[in-house]
Amino acid sequence: MEQIGYGEHIADTVKNMPYEAAIQTEDIARQLAGAFALPYEKAKTLTNVKLKRMADKGEIQRLQKGVYCQVKQTVFGKATPSTDQVMKKALTEQNGEKIGYESGAFLLNKLGLTTLIPRDMEITTNRHTAKLPDEYHIKLKKPVVTVTNDNWKYLQFIDLAIELKGSHIDAERPKLLLARHAKRQELDILTLIFTARRNYPTKVILPLIDLLMEVNDELTSG
Repeated sequence: MEQIGYGEHIADTVKNMPYEAAIQTEDIARQLAGAFALPYEKAKTLTNVKLKRMADKGEIQRLQKGVYCQVKQTVFGKATPSTDQVMKKALTEQNGEKIGYESGAFLLNKLGLTTLIPRDMEITTNRHTAKLPDEYHIKLKKPVVTVTNDNWKYLQFIDLAIELKGSHIDAERPKLLLARHAKRQELDILTLIFTARRNYPTKVILPLIDLLMEVNDELTSG
């Protein structure tokens, strides 16, 4: 009966997850371990077996090892969410913690700094060594330091500032867009500078400070 209870718990957990959420074995296993006071490795084994069975039945779809997505029935047959978006969640979040962030030309376009649309979404992630199938339009980048809940916004902004140099920027007031982004993210200027000093080469720091001064001017005047 315990085995059935474990399976039901896993199935219920999966069914209650948002449609576009990444169903990750590690996350489900941690929840199972907590709910039944199980050793994590046992919970992971049980989760692997249950998720595989659900995938074999067509209840969920396997994207890669340890990552699945939802499947729903429509009038046109079975449908799944955008696999790129699901994988993005798996590469940027784990067990409720940030492990990565959007970056590169993809982020420049998303923020309106350029109208050029890159073919691939760039994700800077702790899982940069992950092997993704060729059909995913995702490029992985190694972060300069382990990404956490506390530092990801700062690392992302610094990388964004570095990316600006040499990129095709066609926004009318790019500094204003950066200023608004910094304000939305509630970034602290001193923390930005300290993060840059700790983790990036010296040649990054002075241009970053100059950029921050211009961004601040845009924010106060615009």
